[in-house]
Amino acid sequence: MLDKIIAKITSEYTTLSNEIIEEWKSDILMLELEKGTQLVREGSYTNKLFYIYKGSAKAYHLKNGKAIADWFSFEHEFICAITGYFLGHPSEHYIELTEDSILLEFNRKHINILSNKYHDFERFTRNAITKIMLQLQKRVVYLQFSTAKERYDFLLQEYPKIELHISLGDIASYIGITQETLSRIRAQK
Repeated sequence: MLDKIIAKITSEYTTLSNEIIEEWKSDILMLELEKGTQLVREGSYTNKLFYIYKGSAKAYHLKNGKAIADWFSFEHEFICAITGYFLGHPSEHYIELTEDSILLEFNRKHINILSNKYHDFERFTRNAITKIMLQLQKRVVYLQFSTAKERYDFLLQEYPKIELHISLGDIASYIGITQETLSRIRAQK
């Protein structure tokens, strides 16, 4: 199964030689975890990057005891605690599985070794980071310049089946509205 997942990942970003793939696989952990499992806790230090093969996850902050979702990742997407992974700082948020999931776990040190050793692997990581940055840029634009209904419609356009994987409360917090406002928007459809 690991070979199938690696083939899926590389097909999305760049072709890697068998030599690179074999060295990469030597440090990959495959995890099968239950809904509600916390991959990262706020304030923890982490050097882990996760690829969701099956399932979904949310990143969120706690503000006055209330969870505010700021990122979702679904099948065939990466997720990590950005400040922890890239800067070595304590995580600013939690990452939690929103359904039973199969993940690959990568270690930053090994990713850096491979990136320094193989130009093709460095290109692979650059392409993956670029894709995530473009997603973040879209999110900033639609949060800043769209109405609540437009934000919800955009989210459904990007992730048509999101309501099967993510609670309405998390969706509402992600697009910056109350759950009551989301209910009114959904009732209009």
